[in-house]
Formats: sequence, C-alpha cells, structure tokens
Amino acid sequence: MGKPVAVFDYSVDGLSGELISSWLEVPSVTVRIAEDEPFPSISPTSFRAVIHSGSSLSILDETSFVEDAMAFVRRSAEVGVPQMGICYGHQLLARAAVGFDAVAKCSNIEIGWRDVDFLPEWPIDGLSGKLAVWQSHCDCVIRTPAGSVITATNSHTEIQAFLNRDMKLFGTQFHPEFDRVRGNDCFAKDADLFKKNNINLEEVLVSGPGFHTGEVVFDHFLKTFRQE
Repeated sequence: MGKPVAVFDYSVDGLSGELISSWLEVPSVTVRIAEDEPFPSISPTSFRAVIHSGSSLSILDETSFVEDAMAFVRRSAEVGVPQMGICYGHQLLARAAVGFDAVAKCSNIEIGWRDVDFLPEWPIDGLSGKLAVWQSHCDCVIRTPAGSVITATNSHTEIQAFLNRDMKLFGTQFHPEFDRVRGNDCFAKDADLFKKNNINLEEVLVSGPGFHTGEVVFDHFLKTFRQE
C-alpha cells in the first residue's frame, strides 16, 4: 500500500478532517492541529499529499501553531509533496510561501452558496463558468506565490482558487467538502451569524452547490499532481 494523504485539521471543533477524508478515494490519515498543543513532529515525505483544512480561526492571528504550520508548508514544497489548502488552509499556503502581506481581512463576510467563476485556467476539463459553492470567510488571499495561476474568482474575492505547479500548491477559498445537506446543516447552526450580517438564512437554505464539489475538486487536486 502506498503512502496516505494527510488531512491537517485546523477546525476548532475537530470535524473538518473527517468530512474531507470522506471524499477521498485513497488512504488518508487525519492530523489534528489545535491551539496550545504541540505541532506534530512528522515528515512531509511520510505522505503522498497533504490537505490543509479550513478553520474559524483567522490566518491574521498569531496562533500557537501558525509558525510551525507555515514551516511544514515550506518543507513540503521543498521536497515536492503536493499540498491543497481550503479557506484557512488556502490562506496558510499563501502566507507561508509569500509572507504576511499575502493575506488580508475582507471588506465584508462571504457566506452562503455563492457563485464562483471557474476560469479556463482551471486545468481539468468539464468545469467552467459560474457555479455555486459553500462559502464562509472573513479573510482572503490577495497575493499568490510567483508562478501561480488564478483558476477561480468572483466579485467578492478575486483569488477563489489558485494553482502553483512548481511548488505543487492548490488553494480554494471555498469549501468543497460540503454537499447540500451537510452544508445547510452547518449554516442552520450558525443562524446568528446570518442575522448579524443581514443575510436571509431561509433563502440560503433553499439553494445548494452547483456541482458535486467534493467529488470533483479533491479528485482535481490529486490528478493535477499525478497522485493516482
């Protein structure tokens, strides 16, 4: 059996790793990353690829683990281990590769099933145009590593996805791990956030993803870097 994919789970509730792993058709292990706990002492070469999850934490905050997490990102890139980042993880990749000025606070929250424009630069056939995906973020990537290509965008956040073949990095601002049922369940539990931002939760809950994001996006990541 080959090396597993590592899913680094930065979520405060510790549920993201399991949700992401449920979409993977290759062996995987979840690595929990938590505030005030030692960052795992593991080698990137133990894995065929690494996926960095989202989090309700802000990439702009100096958490106890962020420096070690960025060092791990850089080590993985140096030895050629492909990495995917989702929301917080997407921002972590950019901050690790470019610096603190690669990330910023958004002017307003982006939450709900929001349209993203998948550009011709998206390297896998069969996905293009405006499609709805699961969003919940207040921070964003504003600079990518040299040589990166923006592969998805929208009017709220220019860099909704990027790809860097040299460093083997792939980031998505949106969360592909949520299908309609699990995505809406998560939104419903956060009703106060919608109310606070004057967003009609009921209108959000009648919507859903524009395609099978979990199947398509994780497969896209693995195949892009030939991790069959």
